[in-house]
Parts: sequence; structure tokens; C-alpha cells
Amino acid sequence: MTALETRPRNARGSEPETEWALREQLSNLRGLLALSMVMTERRQLDEILHLATTAIPALVSARALGVHLLIGDGARWHEMNPWLESPAARADVLSQLHTLPRAGGPLTIAGEPWVWAFGLPSPVEQIGSLIVAADRAPSEADLLLLRSLAQQTGIALANARLHASHKDANEQLSETVGALRHQTAIHDRFTQVALVGGGYQGVVDALCELTGLPSAIEDRAGQVIASADPSGAPVKRAVFNTKREALILGAARSGRPMRAGDRLLTVVRPHPDVIGVLMVVDPSNLAGHQEEVALEHGATVLAIELARLHGLAETELRLGRNLVSDLVNGRAEDAVSRAQALGHDLQRPHRVIVLEVDPRWKSPDDALLDVRETLSGGVATRPNQPAPLLMQSGSSIVALVTAKSAESDVMETLHGAGGRRSRVGIGSVCHSPDDFPRSYREAQVALKLAQTSRAGSGIMKYDDLGVYQLLSEVADPGALDSFVRRWLGPLLAYDSAHGSDLVATLSTHLEAGGNYDATAQQLTIGRSTVRYRVRRIQELTALNLSDPDTRFQLQLATRAWATINALTQGPRANP
Repeated sequence: MTALETRPRNARGSEPETEWALREQLSNLRGLLALSMVMTERRQLDEILHLATTAIPALVSARALGVHLLIGDGARWHEMNPWLESPAARADVLSQLHTLPRAGGPLTIAGEPWVWAFGLPSPVEQIGSLIVAADRAPSEADLLLLRSLAQQTGIALANARLHASHKDANEQLSETVGALRHQTAIHDRFTQVALVGGGYQGVVDALCELTGLPSAIEDRAGQVIASADPSGAPVKRAVFNTKREALILGAARSGRPMRAGDRLLTVVRPHPDVIGVLMVVDPSNLAGHQEEVALEHGATVLAIELARLHGLAETELRLGRNLVSDLVNGRAEDAVSRAQALGHDLQRPHRVIVLEVDPRWKSPDDALLDVRETLSGGVATRPNQPAPLLMQSGSSIVALVTAKSAESDVMETLHGAGGRRSRVGIGSVCHSPDDFPRSYREAQVALKLAQTSRAGSGIMKYDDLGVYQLLSEVADPGALDSFVRRWLGPLLAYDSAHGSDLVATLSTHLEAGGNYDATAQQLTIGRSTVRYRVRRIQELTALNLSDPDTRFQLQLATRAWATINALTQGPRANP
């Protein structure tokens, strides 16, 4: 007979109580092991704590009052007993927890016979405490189960935290790698544009491709230079609520992309006189950091392109200035071939234009650039078109344009290029390089007459001068001067001696048909002053201004006087 067969039995034939207790303890340990495995698989802290607290009554004769955690954003309670929701009771428990060792210990809570705080350990730090209450003190076996449950709970919580931190780190790393890959793609795409010389269209095509948004380049005035849209439609000119110039200067100072209306834009200014605005159309405000990075890379390539074109423009301007100087001064040797090198065909009909520059509003250098942009459509607008042939001569700008351009509306634009509606003189048509000196002299005469004439649009064509044209072409200038002195001699002497303007007053009065009010308006003086000057003119000349023949002779003389001034005071063109 074996030892098991000889084991004493009770009267009812069952095994001793100790064996039943052992079996129950083994069953609880197996349950605790299964619970530990389930908790370890969980990734949410609340799920782990719910499993732990609800399993206590199934393991031992006890209940969970709550869990105090020291992780996350700060200390917090989990599944608190309603009594522990009282701030005073919670503060009392916390003060006791602070005095206990990491493994835990007994607590005193009113109305609870037995309370114990089991520490929730982890390999790195104390995670918190599991607070358990019972109607009587548990056995040593039950305490072992509770300590084991607390230990497994701490391990599960630490594992969940570690998994969460790894997940966050992996997500951040993935986002960083994705951002770096996208930025590398942006850099490579724009580098390709720069290497192949894609120009403005290449920049906007790349920007549109990288952002998926309509893209455009505008000049300072708002003219669209190049655009690209995923739909294939042209991008319209941007309309801002603030003044464009102020907005562009503010964006240039900021040095980074900024939002204006439905556009996200950045300004490129490689030279004070050259401005390009690179933008994407983003009415839904979808553009973020990656779109800003694409804009900044595109702006770098655009700056290189603008600087290259500006350098070409300066070279062309210098070469063109030398060519203009030679042509208008009668040095036309190899001019045709030199012009062809700059993209100009001098065999086509041209006119010489002289534009005054008003120093009160604009410097000659600024006016020169404005005229150049006006005639060529802008430095950045038509890079494949030849720049106009221009030259600065003193306070004037000399331009050689085709006869067709001189007849077009661009002349009205030039009227304001020198500042505050400048005067413009246009010479007659040049059919060969040898005609440019004549057309230049005619343009100077027309400009001088436009300056002395206080009426008209400010644009004077030599072809429209009428009697002035005949007077300027008189073969004997001495005879013309004698005619002027015959009729205006006393007035010229008086003006020279007293610094007055009686000849100019007479000219304006005759051009106004003898109307005092019109004369006063043209001269910007009072009507009484005009009447006084007219009386003085009659006294000095002893002429009757009411006589039609006298008036005709005086008007012809004043026009001859203006013509002589135009012919003798025009500046010589120097490079």
C-alpha cells in the first residue's frame, strides 16, 4: 500500500483540509499566471488596472479600494472607492503612502478593518500603489498572491509604457525620415531645374508638381511671368487687400514665406532693381511646412535665374549704350553687325526717342531701368526678347525703338517713365544707320519744343511740328536769327538785362489766341500780371498786338525763337 493510500481521511471520506487549501492555492497561482499573461499583452494602462482590480476578489477574500499612479502627466487615482473620492480622505491616504517603503505597507482608513498598500514596482522606477481592503487580515498565502499580483501589474504597466514610448519614437522617427526624404526630393527637383536651365517656367512647374497647388511668378507690378496649374488653367494675377508695393517690401524684409489673401508667397530680390514674387495659390489654407520648404528652395533657384538675367541685362545695356552713342553721333561703322549681336535688326525702320528725366521724381539711373522694362516688357518677363537699345545722356534717356513701337501705346507709358508725366521727343523714321544722327537731332528739337510748350500731352513728334519743322530745317540759320531779332529784339534785350520772361509770355499769349485767362492758366500767374506784361511788351516793341498781320509775324518770330533754342541748346549724346 502506498503512502497516498494510507493518508488519513475524515469521516465523510474527503482529503484533509490542508490538501484542499493547497489545491486551491495552486489553482489561484495558475489563474494569476494566466492573468499576468493577459495583462502583459495589453497596451493601455486603464485596461491593465481594470484587470488587476477586478481579479482580486476571485483570488482572495479582499477588494481593491483604488490605485494611485505616479506615471504619465502626474499622480492620479484609478478606480477609486467612493470614500476615497473625498479630498480629505485622499489627502490622508497620500500622506500615509509617502511614509511607506517601495514595497508598500499597512494603511489606516476609517471604517476599514484591514487596508494594505502594495507597491507596483518596475525595473526603473516606482509606478504607484495598489490599495486593497479586507474584512480581516489575509493569510500569508493570500498576501503572497496579492504581492505577486501587484508585481505582475507593475511589470505589465512598465511594459505598456515602454511599448508606448517606442511607438511614439518610431512614429516620430518615421515622420522625420519622411520629411527628410521629401525635402531631399524638393532639393533634387529644383537642382535639376537649375542645372538644365529650366528658367521661370521650370521653377513654377517644379513647385506645382511638389505642392500640388497652382504656382506662379509675378514681377513687382503684378504681371504674371510664368504659371503652372494642375488643371492646366492659367494662374490669374494676385489681388491683395493691401498695397502691392508695401506688401512686397514687407515680405522681402521678412525673408521667409508669408500668407497674403489666398496666396502663400516669398519674395526674391537678388538686386535692388529686380524683384520676383514666387507664390502658390492656396485658398483652402492647405499649405504647411513642406510647402514652405518647397517655396524657399524655389526662391533660391529663382534668385539665381534673376541674377543671371540681370547680369545679362546689364551687359546688354552697356553694349547697347555704346552702340546708341555711336549711331546718334554719326559713327555707324559695323553698327549693323554689332546690333545683330544684341538681337536687333537696324535694317528695320527705327525712330530715336529722347526722354527727359525730372530729378525731382526720379534719378536718371532709375528712369533708365524703368524705360528699359517698359520697352522690353520687364527684365524678367521676356528673357528671350532683346533688350531695348538705350543710353543715358545727362538728364535725358535716349532710346532706339522700331517705328511701329514708337507709334503704339507704349509711348504713353514712356510719358510717365521719367517721373510725373515726363516730356518725350520723337524723331522721324530712320531707314538706315546713317539716318540716326538726323532723327536724334529731330527728337531733341521735338523734346525742347515739348518742354517750352505748356500745352499738349508732353509727347512731341517731329513729324507733327508743322511750322516748327520748317523753321528747324532752314538752310540759313543766320537769316532765321535776323528775323527773330527784327521782331523780338527789344524784348530779348529787356529779358537779358532784367531776368524777365517777356518773350515766353508773348509766345504763350499768342498761342492762347490772345486770351488773358488762358495765358494766366498756362503760365500759372495772375490775370492782372498777364495784362501788365502785355502792356509792357507793347511799350517796348511799339507794336499793336491787335493787328492781325503783326500778331502773325510775332507768333512766327516766337516760334522761330523756340526753334533756335531747341537747335542750339540740345545736349550732345555721350556714353
